[in-house]
Amino acid sequence: MQAQLSILKSSYIQLFLIISGILLTYGFTLDVPFYLDDFSSIQENPIIYEWDGSLAQLWYYAPLRIVGYLSFALNYHFHHFEVSSYHIVNIIIHILAGFAVFGLIRGLIHTPVLKKKLTPEAKAWLPIVVALIFVLHPLQIQAVTYIVQRLASLAALFYLASLACYLQARLAKSWQTISLWATASFLLALLAFFTKQNTATLPIAILLIEFIFFPGRALRLVLSASITLIALGGAWVIAAYMFNYDPFSLQAMLNLTQETKSISRESYLATQFSVIWHYIRLFFVPTSLHIDYAYPITNNLLIAPALIGLWGHILLLGIAIYVRRLFPLVAFGILFYYLAHAVESSVIPIRDVIFEHRTYLPNLGLITLCAWLLITYIPRWLDQTTMRVVVIILLVGMSVATWQRNEIWRDPIALWSDNVEKSPEKKRGWVILGKHLIQFGKTQAGLKALERSAEITRNLDGSELKTYTVETILNMVVAYKKLQQYDLALHWIERSLKNPELRPFDRAKFYVNQGNVFFELHRYADAETSYRQAIQFYPQSLSARANLASILAATGRENEAEQMYLEILAINPNHAIVKQNLEKLRARTHIN
Repeated sequence: MQAQLSILKSSYIQLFLIISGILLTYGFTLDVPFYLDDFSSIQENPIIYEWDGSLAQLWYYAPLRIVGYLSFALNYHFHHFEVSSYHIVNIIIHILAGFAVFGLIRGLIHTPVLKKKLTPEAKAWLPIVVALIFVLHPLQIQAVTYIVQRLASLAALFYLASLACYLQARLAKSWQTISLWATASFLLALLAFFTKQNTATLPIAILLIEFIFFPGRALRLVLSASITLIALGGAWVIAAYMFNYDPFSLQAMLNLTQETKSISRESYLATQFSVIWHYIRLFFVPTSLHIDYAYPITNNLLIAPALIGLWGHILLLGIAIYVRRLFPLVAFGILFYYLAHAVESSVIPIRDVIFEHRTYLPNLGLITLCAWLLITYIPRWLDQTTMRVVVIILLVGMSVATWQRNEIWRDPIALWSDNVEKSPEKKRGWVILGKHLIQFGKTQAGLKALERSAEITRNLDGSELKTYTVETILNMVVAYKKLQQYDLALHWIERSLKNPELRPFDRAKFYVNQGNVFFELHRYADAETSYRQAIQFYPQSLSARANLASILAATGRENEAEQMYLEILAINPNHAIVKQNLEKLRARTHIN
């Protein structure tokens, strides 16, 4: 038994365990389809599929997320819209993030404070237990399986790797080694800053490590704090200039620190007081995970729920500061958790007030706290063998929960049915469930789901008025076309096209659907007109171009049709319908 445990203490074996755990819980998710922002950010984003290979193009589109969008563009360049390739990259990022966590904790246990406090046994097991909980916890799923949230996991990877390298530089003896690790930390920090904005707290995280794990001269702490302020100030100036703002103006501060104006800063902060407690509950009891929450907005900081939530957070932060000398890992875990949430859960309003992928990086704080309890504190009362069994049961339980949740992600109907069951008030969930039900041939059930998404208001006479979103109407049109209720489909299309506020992108979708109805009615000239109008409003529309090609083929313009099919396949070689139509066209022209 002791010999087996000695083998498990090998760093190479422990890294292998991280890889194995991830492959077992995520390796079967390569067929999970695109969801939510995957469409707008990747599949329907011309920046991705028309990328010319220059960084300037991506910089103009998303300067503060250029690294993440570069990864999407490269994914498309090599494998187009084959979802498995995107998932493989996400899984690799998750593995590397696990390695970064492992390296970070190994660095921490060799700091002056922990080197004397931890036993050799604790030093051997703490890094791998923290890393395994990090990669196996079901709350991490959304940042890995939801493709576009690679932005969260990739940013966390660079953030954690930068901290790990900083620790190595801090612990090194020779200037050559210090310079090497410090340079790596700086470059990784730059990659983090240009992947996602929540990494702006990285300089403060370094200061936190100095404060807790490298106590000593006040001068050193003052110097570290000064460098941190300079780094944050420099990052702010760069960000402001990138968006053509004066970094010293109030307007820059207001515009660069809000994603939406529909929620006030006060309301967002008050809401986050309870959201963070919800995240903590999900960490310890991950039984109500879902992709799209219906979370109530708290409009006043002075009402009881907000004040209770605030005082709870203050209490935890106070405990962390109080015990930092006696239990440094407890202090680090709590303070890091709040620090990593600071950008997305404070006074910077974001349209969706809660999303599970936002906990991917902060969770390291709670994980470190829990691992410390399991490895160093609880064994004071339980023997080592019992604790090892407890840890193994915990890791296996998390693995099973993650596997089961990922299995739901593979089935869009199962995922969105689960979502509307847990958040029936969330109208977007009903819209997307309806869409998938219609796609899978359950048209009537799909229409019922779409009806649930309607906004209902009552007139003065008591009658009801239903308001539908653009996406709801688009899916209703598809359903009516499938049911061959063409008059209803055209009615909703014409009604929507009269809306002067309709975005060009959405207007193009309505024209495509109008063309589809005309095509089924054999009104080919009208269908062609509709498809050309769709292209006029949104030239990048692949569906409009594909359907126009079919019209051209049906009306004897084979050469034009073939050219258009080839243009579409150049963008998406895996477009099965276009490939099939092109083959039919070529077979027909060959016979003729």
